[in-house]
Amino acid sequence: MKQPLFLVPESQLLPKLAKRDEQAFQWLYDQYAHVLYGVVLTIVEKPSVAAKVVEDVFVAAWADFDTFAPRQSSLLTWLLNRARRAAHGCVDPQTSGSQVKFSQDSTEVDNLMADEHRILLNKMYFCGQTADQLAESAQLPPQGLRRLMQTTLQELKQVFSR
Repeated sequence: MKQPLFLVPESQLLPKLAKRDEQAFQWLYDQYAHVLYGVVLTIVEKPSVAAKVVEDVFVAAWADFDTFAPRQSSLLTWLLNRARRAAHGCVDPQTSGSQVKFSQDSTEVDNLMADEHRILLNKMYFCGQTADQLAESAQLPPQGLRRLMQTTLQELKQVFSR
């Protein structure tokens, strides 16, 4: 993964990526691979695994590019959400001490939160759903979702202050 010499704006990348322009995909990779690698490495803790996950994320992104919705997120956010999900999916809690600790803490938090709030946090953080998607799936207006999110974050704050 090399550092790009210049950044290509999303406004120029998107039309080219939609046409499956390989040069645009190379630019996308050059701009964002090192960012995804850093995030994935903190999750999987093994450089070789992190590199493989990042490669798989970009291959899948190329194949699924028509699912990208520029009005819902930026390219970087879309790729980061995919990378986080992929990284969490390949971690073996039995072999990684910090991941076991995270899993245990997560279970404790899950048990202390209301199901509705836990599900909302999981959909937002681990599944990368946008506010629009969450509001639609919860059948709430945007204002109602904001209130639910505020309540959820207040509950999470109380859980961690115990």
